[in-house]
Amino acid sequence: MMDPTLDYISRYLLEEEIDELSINKDEAALQDIEKPFYEILGQKYPPAPNEQLLTSNKSDLSSSSSSTSTSSNNNMLAESLPVMEYCRGIEEGMKFLPNINKLVANFKENIVSADPSEVKYANSARFKFAEKDDLGMMFPSRSKKYTSDRDLDILEGRNSKISMIDSEEPVGDDVYDEVLLDCGDHRLKGEIWSLRETLQLEASSGVPKKTQGDHHELCTLLIRCSEAVAIYDQQRAQELLNNIRKQSSPSGNGIQRLASVLADALEARLAGDGREYFRRHIAKLVKSPDIYFLKSHHMLIRAAPFTRVYYCFSNGNILNVARNARKVHIIDLGIKFGFQWPSLIQAISKREGGPPKLRITGIGFPEPGFRPAKRVEGVGQRLLEYARSFNVPFEYKGIASQWESIRIEELTINDDEVVIVNCLFGLREVQDETFAIDSPRDQVLKLIRQIKPQIFIQAEANRSYSSFFLVRFQQVLSTYAAIYDIVDSTIPRKDKDGKLLENVYFVPDIINSIACEGSDLKEKPETLKQWQRRNLRACFEQLPVNPDIVKECKKLVRDGYDDRYFIQEDDNWLLQGWKGRVLAGVTAWKPRLDEGC
Repeated sequence: MMDPTLDYISRYLLEEEIDELSINKDEAALQDIEKPFYEILGQKYPPAPNEQLLTSNKSDLSSSSSSTSTSSNNNMLAESLPVMEYCRGIEEGMKFLPNINKLVANFKENIVSADPSEVKYANSARFKFAEKDDLGMMFPSRSKKYTSDRDLDILEGRNSKISMIDSEEPVGDDVYDEVLLDCGDHRLKGEIWSLRETLQLEASSGVPKKTQGDHHELCTLLIRCSEAVAIYDQQRAQELLNNIRKQSSPSGNGIQRLASVLADALEARLAGDGREYFRRHIAKLVKSPDIYFLKSHHMLIRAAPFTRVYYCFSNGNILNVARNARKVHIIDLGIKFGFQWPSLIQAISKREGGPPKLRITGIGFPEPGFRPAKRVEGVGQRLLEYARSFNVPFEYKGIASQWESIRIEELTINDDEVVIVNCLFGLREVQDETFAIDSPRDQVLKLIRQIKPQIFIQAEANRSYSSFFLVRFQQVLSTYAAIYDIVDSTIPRKDKDGKLLENVYFVPDIINSIACEGSDLKEKPETLKQWQRRNLRACFEQLPVNPDIVKECKKLVRDGYDDRYFIQEDDNWLLQGWKGRVLAGVTAWKPRLDEGC
């Protein structure tokens, strides 16, 4: 059985690397022009806007790079091999892209089509067009846009729609088939085992691991420091921060890296700079190429089974509900990069009697900058190409907006569709009743009830952040001590993608939860029990867990992952965790239609 998610990420990475090569050439030419003017003015030429995050990554890894010259040369050779393979693969990879000569564009009606007989709507400059607009300017080719630090306000999102009515035949190229086969489960299993073997070699080479004493002492110092920060005891807090920094390191073991991040967040809060500190960190991520996020996600599915289990549970339930449907409409709250859907597209393409028409409405929050809907639009185009390769009729609409402000009319729900709502870890970013009397979170649940989906699939982390800082600090410390323990136990210390994973997935939440307060808090997670109570109050009925899906999910966890991961059923939740601690769960609901609701 193949793993389409890994294939989808690989294609996405190929696109991003091609973009990076083009951008680097353009930036180099621009620098050659600009540098002499800076020298005349006696000023130092500024670094490229995306160098800050890369510089921090290099400094974090500098302490681990002082190995022998032999190992350094080996590392350089190992890192160059993927680049060599990539260069050899560009020519073959271009075969997968649509033929630009067949592309039809109508910008007045915001339509992009790969065939005149098809209708696809998009608000994107993905392809390069040899046409001019009304002002005689050439339409821009697809390129990276870097957002200014000054512009971090959320702008209103735009909608985009992509539709494939009559798909083309799948590409019959031998290379295409080879790519799909290479991205199968056997490859992912190989990568999982490779990580574990590297960890064993690292352990045998004497790389220091944390001790119970290190963990206890650092946690004690951190809690005492948070108490001093809470009452703005500058002298005491600074003394404790100095002690914490002596015992922590951005390149140390798990608890040392976590302590380093927490110390920075505490210091920002103490200085009254928490909000700006978080915004500056997010600005770096916004400027960063998507390749950072893709590599982080790739590392996540290799190191931990959580994401693959969520996709297996969700897609399994969708396939059951839509078994005989001719039209399927999935509303994905929090679509992000759309990694979940290639595996579903591949599965429904094999359905006896032919695949249904698949509609996906991808909903995301507006991103900072001048293109708040950039990501949700880009996801649609990539999924469109993937659906075409499997001959699945496909339509996509992207919405970038605050979720509680979305009206049901925007979703264009038709009576002849099987409708599914999918939300994996997105609702925790919607504010609750501590933010407003009319809870935005409850408004979103009300919208889902209005949709009347055949099934509503929800995954959530099993944690809660208090409104009170001291309680919240201990909750964050406890949660991320377990998460950093997973990283330390499953990812080699010197792996650069492991550091990216932390910077992209964990550090923003830690900084925001500790350095910020009130309406600046980005997430307000709840425990699984709290979500269960909230959804029942909102007139949803929890569905029993399908035993066949559970069996498949358990098989995924056993496929090479660390045996300290566990998966179990409880109270209609499928739970996942580490070393006996439940970290997250996924479940399915349907709206109650009785008179009391």
